[in-house]
Amino acid sequence: MNPSIGVPLFQYSLAGGVAIVSGWWTILSIVALPRPREAAVGASSNGPRLAVIVPAHNEEPLIEKTVGSLRHAAGFLSPTPTIIVVADNCTDGTADQAEDAGANVLIRTDESLRGKSFALEFAIEHLRNLPTGSQPDAVVIVDADTVVSANLFERISSRLQDGADVVQVHYAAADGPTPVVRLRRLALGLAHWSRPLGASRLGLPTTLKGNGMTFRWALIRDGFPGSGITEDAAATLSLARQGTVVVYEPHATVWGLMASTYRDAAVQDERWEGGRIGMTRASLSTGIQLLLRGRIRAAAACVELASPPLTLVVAASTLSMLLASVGAGSTTLGGAAVVLTLTYVGVGLAATRPSREDLAAVVHAPRFIVHKLRTYARLLRGKPKAWERTLR
Repeated sequence: MNPSIGVPLFQYSLAGGVAIVSGWWTILSIVALPRPREAAVGASSNGPRLAVIVPAHNEEPLIEKTVGSLRHAAGFLSPTPTIIVVADNCTDGTADQAEDAGANVLIRTDESLRGKSFALEFAIEHLRNLPTGSQPDAVVIVDADTVVSANLFERISSRLQDGADVVQVHYAAADGPTPVVRLRRLALGLAHWSRPLGASRLGLPTTLKGNGMTFRWALIRDGFPGSGITEDAAATLSLARQGTVVVYEPHATVWGLMASTYRDAAVQDERWEGGRIGMTRASLSTGIQLLLRGRIRAAAACVELASPPLTLVVAASTLSMLLASVGAGSTTLGGAAVVLTLTYVGVGLAATRPSREDLAAVVHAPRFIVHKLRTYARLLRGKPKAWERTLR
């Protein structure tokens, strides 16, 4: 192709793609601006029987707080949810700490098969082998480094009673003092609050986020619907193919700890981003097939799953404007891509109502973007990392 034609065509495609993605995200964020009404916490009875699975690998310093948080929330629901901690290939006191905190503990040892998805399967098999009639009506999955809101089970129960098959509550990053944690809180606010809330108000589903997920027992009794290093994304895609959508519940929250340094965050990012990028083609393909069949809601979940990370959207909009500035493309289109990206970030953050301390961390955003771009560069040179515990 003639370079005089190829470069501008690339810029048009790049800027156009960014404008479409950022424009849609902006619409979702605008719809998400009104704050949901506060949901009161009150004891609820005659709800579904819930079992909570907490996969844990060497979480001795954190598991007691997690179980205590879950037990507190469980006190508002009858029948009381069963809390199961899977001590997966642990070499510390995770199992003892979890048991002392009041959880039912399953110990799993298999060094050849390590990771969250194997721990989930182990717990599901345990539930499947319970006496007839003792299986739960639904299973809640919570990470071992998490604190949950007091109304978690009450809100999940309400959603299930309203007919939802899969529920994803708001998954936020726990507070932290370092810039990388605060920037992660802002980024997760955009992806885990503004967009899902806007989509739900438009009657569209969300995607599973890996923490704070609930499934009716019938959907997972034969095994968790996703596997691999990003089992939540794989499960979202599997459920969409079945026509099952994920309902977003903004009134309940799980707060998970994030890596506090860029070095530790690199482990987390390579696993998250690598797994999701690896599923982009399948997500888009499935979304198109579902759309052609008229299954718009399920298709919407696949499209969201295939959405590029914000860092790449920012980089692409910047590149499109740079190309336009040297005459290789449309300045108008490049400018529109930049403006829509900035608008999305501004409106999306307004919907999340971040703290002043978190907003102040925006001055560190360039370094965070460089960190993420380095992650993508490493992913281009090889496969995503296998499961590895993130230091926090």
